[in-house]
Amino acid sequence: MAHLYEHCYDCERWIGRDWEEVHLWLDEFFTEFGPAHRCQRHHIEGIEEIRQKLGDEAALAAKIHILVDCWGIPSKADYENCFVNQLGQEEDSTWEEAWKMIQEIRNERDVGRKNGPQTLSG
Repeated sequence: MAHLYEHCYDCERWIGRDWEEVHLWLDEFFTEFGPAHRCQRHHIEGIEEIRQKLGDEAALAAKIHILVDCWGIPSKADYENCFVNQLGQEEDSTWEEAWKMIQEIRNERDVGRKNGPQTLSG
């Protein structure tokens, strides 16, 4: 489990802003539930809630946070149906797979920065 400063550092380095408010929101229930807090917001629905509240880049920060913690992106149903453990990880989840997903995010961001904003007309 990464600490707040590690999540902030990752986002600062990978997307240019620490997004502390996103990490605090995702981990809000840690003091009450310990590692089992992840079922509250560490899932695709949590990412979408962040997107609605704070926008696409904040959702990207949430996605990175969850990948670092859970080694994948579970759904609420994955927790409820025990497809993931209390840490949000599948039995065969690996850090290497999560790292590949993070690298894809970083590569997409780099392409977007080089090409500028995309429009329907080209």
